[in-house]
Amino acid sequence: MTRQMAILLVTAVLGVAALATAATGAAARGNTQVDGVMALVSLGDPFDPTDDVYSMDGYGGGAAALVGLWYTRTFELGVFTPSGVVTGTGTEEFVGCLDDDGDGSCGAAEPWGTLWFAYESSAKYDPVTFAQFHGRCHHVITSGTGDFAGASGQVRFKDDPETGCSYYSGHVALGG
Repeated sequence: MTRQMAILLVTAVLGVAALATAATGAAARGNTQVDGVMALVSLGDPFDPTDDVYSMDGYGGGAAALVGLWYTRTFELGVFTPSGVVTGTGTEEFVGCLDDDGDGSCGAAEPWGTLWFAYESSAKYDPVTFAQFHGRCHHVITSGTGDFAGASGQVRFKDDPETGCSYYSGHVALGG
């Protein structure tokens, strides 16, 4: 009887371990780390950032990324100091896919749609030439459409004034 109990106990422990592993995998698929590069595609009115369009890409090499286009939809100036510090808030929109296999393209099986963000930004500019020294912003997902309906998460950006790109990192959790 002791041997049968031991076999049942081992079987139960292995079953629980398998369920825990499956649950962890499912959670990891639901909350995806994204990393990549944003680059300017077209610059609108220099005094109205809502005309700007950016491309979103990943780093490649298998890392998940947002791939598509990014639009600034609203911008409200917060602070503009004589020393060149600028802050602001607004909304932005991403249209594209979650490239979860990291191949740099939007495959048919990958989530597609629109993500809406609320953001806060801050940057430092030369007060004479308006050249940017540094900048960063934080974006929280507020809504989504298509496969992004019910999504949540956040994305942080750090500007690289030398290249004109911004590097992003964050996570997207798909709804439903």
